[in-house]
Amino acid sequence: MQPIRVIAFDDNKDLRDMFRMLIDAQEGMVCVAVHPDLSQVMRDISSAQPDVIVMDIQMPGMDGIDGVRLIKSRYPAARILMQTVFDDETKVFDAIRAGASGYILKTAATDDMVKAIRDVHAGGSAMTPAIAAKVLDHF
Repeated sequence: MQPIRVIAFDDNKDLRDMFRMLIDAQEGMVCVAVHPDLSQVMRDISSAQPDVIVMDIQMPGMDGIDGVRLIKSRYPAARILMQTVFDDETKVFDAIRAGASGYILKTAATDDMVKAIRDVHAGGSAMTPAIAAKVLDHF
């Protein structure tokens, strides 16, 4: 079975490094690339051929929500997991409307992050409990 190919976009170098180590330590997963911004997002995705894209919202230049819109316009089947410190409803709903497959807080446990990537890869929608509660409250 092929490993789940994961790419991450996050402007925090320490988080990118930790993310790469976390993913590469998982059975059945490989981190194919990490990038500090979305300046070359289409080229980055085209060359990495990821199964799951993990996207920070707050980045210099293009933010993650605009990045999701751009990626989905070219790769409609892309599986994108938002990872952020923001749990405000506007950002959550904007990300979901843009086409994100899940939304997880950076404060989530590493096991939860790995599970979220697996869930999104399998076609599910991963959310931390606090985010899920906001979504349910909205409806």
